[in-house]
Amino acid sequence: MNYYLCSISFRHELASLEDLMNFAQEKGFAGIELWGVHAEAISGGSDPKRIIHTLDQLQDKGLHVSMISHYVNLLATNHQLPDVIARWRRLIALAKLFRTNRIRIFAGNQPSHTASPEEWSLCAARLRMFSEIAYEAEVWTVIEFHPHTYFDTLQSVHSLLLEANHPGIRVNVDFLHVWESGCDPIDALSVIKPWIGYYHLKNVRDREQLSLFEPDNVYSPNGIRDGLVSLAEGALDYARIIRYLLKEKLNYPAALEWFGDRPFHRLESDVAWLMQLAGQPDTNVIVSH
Repeated sequence: MNYYLCSISFRHELASLEDLMNFAQEKGFAGIELWGVHAEAISGGSDPKRIIHTLDQLQDKGLHVSMISHYVNLLATNHQLPDVIARWRRLIALAKLFRTNRIRIFAGNQPSHTASPEEWSLCAARLRMFSEIAYEAEVWTVIEFHPHTYFDTLQSVHSLLLEANHPGIRVNVDFLHVWESGCDPIDALSVIKPWIGYYHLKNVRDREQLSLFEPDNVYSPNGIRDGLVSLAEGALDYARIIRYLLKEKLNYPAALEWFGDRPFHRLESDVAWLMQLAGQPDTNVIVSH
């Protein structure tokens, strides 16, 4: 299985794309999942020739950008829709610029149980429309299993996938959020298997600390970090999950998402543990406690 580091892990760090690229190669990552904010900043502040040169270097090192992870308002009003579609097309252009064929978004910004029939149908129709636009450009639309969205329970995910009914849609299975919903992640995989396209890996010390992943805490430089722990240490049993994925050959790209302090140290430790778990040779395995 190929593992990627999420550039959002460095949202409070001063790290260039070249820094992350060199780190990824040194520690055994297959590449980088690029946060849309970072992608926009790089594309807006760099000479296009420099971006191409950097991507060529990435490719020469055997690495690539696995996905652009960003946000689009699927429930925009009809008045807002032209601007949202234009923004979506810019994201597709960014994906092409960074040589990736995936864009991650969320299915709305409210819990599925609060959706009226009209809101639900609108979200499905918009998801179908946006996915078609991306599909024409050979880009997958990847929807994340995430709380406070219409993709927040296994039932809502499955229902919306069936209603949207588009071949360009894939699911980003964030195992912690699946577990947060009350569903066993392995049981969820069997239901959404035809749509799986990507994984997010992160962990927490205790279920009572899941609020640490609320956006107001995650994006604040002064947010609470105690309780964010390694993949090996947390409440979610990743050893069981990874062994299942390998056994069933569900080898989709998996990105490590770290919202705590010292991201270089944590990502190095976690990817080494994952490689050890898979039986890959690694004489310098680091598992921090």
